[in-house]
Amino acid sequence: MAHGAPCWYHYGMTTVTKLAISLPVATAKSLEKARAKKRLSRSAAIAEAVEQWVAAQQLGDADRRYVEGYLRTPERPDESSTTAKEATASWEPWE
Repeated sequence: MAHGAPCWYHYGMTTVTKLAISLPVATAKSLEKARAKKRLSRSAAIAEAVEQWVAAQQLGDADRRYVEGYLRTPERPDESSTTAKEATASWEPWE
């Protein structure tokens, strides 16, 4: 035991990093409600949120450009309908 801590403590601490963060009071209250509902520890809830945020940040450039282009110039309903008809023209009718 180093510095009075049990050896398992030091072993476990090699796989995580402790962070001190500040949150607005309203955000902290929302976090507490949501994590309690899902029965998660505060650390687990924050880790899950950060993992989701990081994944969203890693959205590929091609995907991001596609979404941005679509938002600038969305398909018109008649274009979508024509594309769907052409794509399914060779399908057998459903009965």
